[in-house]
Amino acid sequence: MPQIKTISQNQYPIIYEGGKETAVVIDIETFQQINLILENLLNREAEPEDELIAATHALWQRMIQQAKTAEPATDWVTELYDL
Repeated sequence: MPQIKTISQNQYPIIYEGGKETAVVIDIETFQQINLILENLLNREAEPEDELIAATHALWQRMIQQAKTAEPATDWVTELYDL
């Protein structure tokens, strides 16, 4: 599999609209490489890491909710050192 270099705006012409960068013109070979990468990402099979990330996100949300409803610490420095 060919190695793809990082794409930079400096490599391709930039289109401006109203003084703001709005698009980058790329060659067909680069477009095909990007399209292949995106198709692979969209059609990949689930991996065990995906479940771990989802579970971690749910745990993180519960921890945030608990922190919002918990009583504030009176001496947080001492509590921190006790941990």
